[in-house]
Amino acid sequence: MMRSEAITIIKRGLGFRQTQDAAIVAALKQAQRDAELGQTLPDWLLVFNQSQPMISPLSTYTLPERFIRFHEQYPVRYMLASDPGTPILIPKWNYLEAVNVYGARGVDLGPPQVCVQMNKTELLLIPSPDAAGTLSITCYVGEPVLDSDIENKWLKYAPNYLVGMAGVHVAGDLRDRGAAEKFNTMARIGQKALLGDIVEDELAGRALIMGRNS
Repeated sequence: MMRSEAITIIKRGLGFRQTQDAAIVAALKQAQRDAELGQTLPDWLLVFNQSQPMISPLSTYTLPERFIRFHEQYPVRYMLASDPGTPILIPKWNYLEAVNVYGARGVDLGPPQVCVQMNKTELLLIPSPDAAGTLSITCYVGEPVLDSDIENKWLKYAPNYLVGMAGVHVAGDLRDRGAAEKFNTMARIGQKALLGDIVEDELAGRALIMGRNS
C-alpha cells in the first residue's frame, strides 16, 4: 500500500474531509514512530549481519541509520582479517562495567572482549582492536519515514494497524467518535495480524523478544 492509498482510506473514514491531508500524513508518521518504540517488534524490521570494517586502533562502530535496538538472540561478532572463519563473540556490557574491567576507551589494545552501546549511533569496542577485522551485528532498524508517497514495510505488512492507528489519532483530533471507533476496530484487526506474524516467527525458530530495550 502506498502512502497515497493510506491517506485515501483515512479520508474515506472521515467522510472525505479534503483539508486533512497534512494531519493524516503527520498521524501516519506518528503511528510508525510509536510502533517502532514498541516492546515487541516484527521480524521484518531485523537487519542481519550488518558489517563494518574495523582498522586498528579504531574502536567505534557506526550503528545503522534509524537503529532501534539489538536482537538479544544474535551476538555481536568480530572477525579478524587474518582469521575470518573464527568469529569472536562479543557480549554487550554497560560502560562502567567495561571500564572497570578493561580500562577506559583507547587505553589498551587487544582482541575486543566486550562492546558498549554508547547511544543510538555508536557502538564501542573494548579493548580497542589491535588488528584489522570486521564487526557484524543483527538489529532492528526503523523503516523510512512516510515523508513522500512510498510504501514502507509498515504499509506493506501491517497496513490495517498503521492506517487504523493513524485514523484514530486524526478522528480524535476532529472529535469524530464514529470514525474513531471504525479506525480503532481496524487497528485491533491489524494488531492481531501483526502479533500473529511475530508468533509465527517464534514458532519458525526465531526467539520472540518482548520488553527488551537494549
